[in-house]
Amino acid sequence: MSLDHLQQFIASRPRVRLGEFPTPLVKLERLSRQLGVELWMKRDELSGVAFGGNKTRKMEFILADAIRQGFADILTVGPVTSNHTMMTAMACLRLGLSCHCLVAGEPPRSYEGNILLLQYMGANLIYEPLSLAIPDPADVARYDAATARIQAELGAYLIPAGGTMPVGEPGYMNAILEIAVQCCGDLPFDAIFVAYGTGGTSAGILLGQAVAGFSVPVYAVAVGSRQAFDILQESDLAGLFKEMAAALELPAKLQAGQPPPFHELYGYAESGYAVPTASASAAIELLARGEGYFLDPVYTAKAFDGMLDQIRLGRIPAGSRILFIHTGGLSMLPLARFASPPGPLSRNGSTVSGEGE
Repeated sequence: MSLDHLQQFIASRPRVRLGEFPTPLVKLERLSRQLGVELWMKRDELSGVAFGGNKTRKMEFILADAIRQGFADILTVGPVTSNHTMMTAMACLRLGLSCHCLVAGEPPRSYEGNILLLQYMGANLIYEPLSLAIPDPADVARYDAATARIQAELGAYLIPAGGTMPVGEPGYMNAILEIAVQCCGDLPFDAIFVAYGTGGTSAGILLGQAVAGFSVPVYAVAVGSRQAFDILQESDLAGLFKEMAAALELPAKLQAGQPPPFHELYGYAESGYAVPTASASAAIELLARGEGYFLDPVYTAKAFDGMLDQIRLGRIPAGSRILFIHTGGLSMLPLARFASPPGPLSRNGSTVSGEGE
């Protein structure tokens, strides 16, 4: 396999253009010296939809499939803090599609971050009680049943949590192609670190490498507890890799073979999904003060924390060249807070409309 094979595969997939690509690939000079490694960051928080993030790459292929099939309504799922639901809603607005979100959890007491942005965008929000910090299997089953019922009622195209579905995998396969082009046709890293939620981004990175002929170890840092992953995930990354390879009809040797090397790292979010940790907060501060970039407390800060820990423990040797993929989530940094859903935007007490004065 080769980069040409990967490029041909990506070009063969239906796609709509949503993002601003390529996103920058930057060397973190000061942190590299401080940590004793050569640290690079792929800035997918600048992907060009809403506040940016990894979902833009997936949505270019997922929504192209929905449009090809003639759907006008999109249903997706995620927690109150979901970057995926927020970015899906914005992508739908760009393409003239209606977005419906089944939100895992109760209506919030105050509106901030992604749920506030969903309110501003006018997404249809439907709440179903479910805690992703400590999920109960019965609640998960009820949530899945609600998803199926609402999809049938709406006649909508369903996008699962995180956009983890075969048609979305070319998004991060294409990211591997993009990074290799930025590196003059190579993937010259000793390790790749990325946040691990539903697994679609990590699987896409592995699939892209497999088609292109690369084998850089991927460290997928879980942003939820191991207990939650065992309840919510149907398979590990090896199983997800094979499932997606088969669904995408990749060469038989990839479907039957092992993915490039990977490590699923747990222990950096054991207090639960979306629960802040002191070490993740320290990671935000380290990158902000050291290089002038922000991480978010739900996703990327926990992944960065996991990477820092692996370096400190010596599991990543001194002098290694590391790529950290910044998958966004910046809207989870405090933006504004309302005690109730915000109403129409107003100017001097009057509702702002689209009509001329």
